[in-house]
Amino acid sequence: MLIRLQLSIFSLPQITRLLFCLALFSPLAIGQEEDQPIQDNNPYSNLEDVLAVQWEDLMSEADLQAILNAPPMSHDFYGWEDQLAGGSPEEVAYMKALQSYDVNPELINKRIVIPGFIVPTAFNEERRVTEFFLVPFFGACIHLPPPPPNQIIYVTYESGIKLETYYEAYYVMGELSSKVVRNDLANSAYSLSAEGVEIYTY
Repeated sequence: MLIRLQLSIFSLPQITRLLFCLALFSPLAIGQEEDQPIQDNNPYSNLEDVLAVQWEDLMSEADLQAILNAPPMSHDFYGWEDQLAGGSPEEVAYMKALQSYDVNPELINKRIVIPGFIVPTAFNEERRVTEFFLVPFFGACIHLPPPPPNQIIYVTYESGIKLETYYEAYYVMGELSSKVVRNDLANSAYSLSAEGVEIYTY
């Protein structure tokens, strides 16, 4: 028996206000030296056929460039939608990137490992998390709006994980697919069948 969680989905205006700054200051990015690969503490680094992936790798090149070249905006968290109402090519591309399902085809059907935060969606009878969204920053989909769909991975993990706190990040390893998952909590452009889930060490 699975126990599923459902929460009200956040509105697009909320996503637009917060996403850009949250992406820049992701807890998984802070503390990483510029020349230090994220897989240094990766427990799966000895597996030759597993790709160590960072969150920006999941975006299409067009979406990544749209985020990196966002149109000028004030950063007071008010009126961002009005600031993007001009309809310039940069503004259109930026808004599209915030809602994008575009995936990186080079990663589809590949075994990957990626660090992220767990947002549970289903538990087994032992209260172990067996299905969850993996997201790049703490609080996404719960305290904060969800990232774009191509920055969310829907994970199934038959063994399940005993989640003591939402504050910890985890490495998740398994085969990535482009199966879209939609529910009341968030929408994901990726799915992954997990072979292993390990605590992330900074």
